[in-house]
Amino acid sequence: MCLGLPSAIFADDSQPFDKSGYSLFNPVPNVQLRPLSSEAYDGFTDARTLDAGHVQAEGEFVNYSFNSTTPAGYDRGQFTWAPRITVGLLNNVDFFIRPSYAIQTHFSNSSSSEFGRITTGVKINLWGNDNGTTALAVRPYLSIPTSGSGLLGGGDLALLVRLPQGFYLKFDSEFYATENNNRTHFAGFDNSMSINKSLCSKADAYLYLDSTVTSDSAPSQQWFGQTGFGLDYDFTSNLQIFAGIGFGITAPDWVAGQTRAYDFNPRFGFVCRF
Repeated sequence: MCLGLPSAIFADDSQPFDKSGYSLFNPVPNVQLRPLSSEAYDGFTDARTLDAGHVQAEGEFVNYSFNSTTPAGYDRGQFTWAPRITVGLLNNVDFFIRPSYAIQTHFSNSSSSEFGRITTGVKINLWGNDNGTTALAVRPYLSIPTSGSGLLGGGDLALLVRLPQGFYLKFDSEFYATENNNRTHFAGFDNSMSINKSLCSKADAYLYLDSTVTSDSAPSQQWFGQTGFGLDYDFTSNLQIFAGIGFGITAPDWVAGQTRAYDFNPRFGFVCRF
């Protein structure tokens, strides 16, 4: 794959349709819509934007993270609901907003729930939205906590590489800045990739790897990662469901103060475009 990337990056990315005249109030015709894509099933930024004048809703019916060994004072499990609404502004620009709500199960088996963050931003595709071997996009965002502290801001650089035989690769590099519970500011850098394979005209399989490193001095472990796999299926060109499971790859000897990934994380959700 690495040997093929240089030639892929400099390949001809000409557009099959001229969509430059479309906007929020002049929608792209349905016959020219791109294939349905989502960021919900693996959490990675996709280099393709939503077509102008259309709206997409996506989210999880099930998104549960579980830790088998948990130090006192830490959450054992968490159910998260974080739907995303995206609006296509221009041919290569979309806007999104994503509230979140979580139910935590604590070490003592008691539980609590709260609204988390409201994340919003724009994604700008630089090339390869509709065809070509590669696509590249940038996505600045701001994440605002609804309670407590921890304003978070950052940005993503997303690359899509289309390969023969129905394979394509997604790469996402994210840099962000936030603060911990001690109001200490720190930076984080997340690198992720997924390998996707079209099984037929309606179904894709995917395998992903995600790695995060932070400068936070509070935890004794500044690196954590996860991996996983799953499937997505298109009922129609505008309705998709997905299901998958993720696994943490952080060392299992977890002590208080560490940052770590979950043990496992089943996910099941939907994508709907209007």
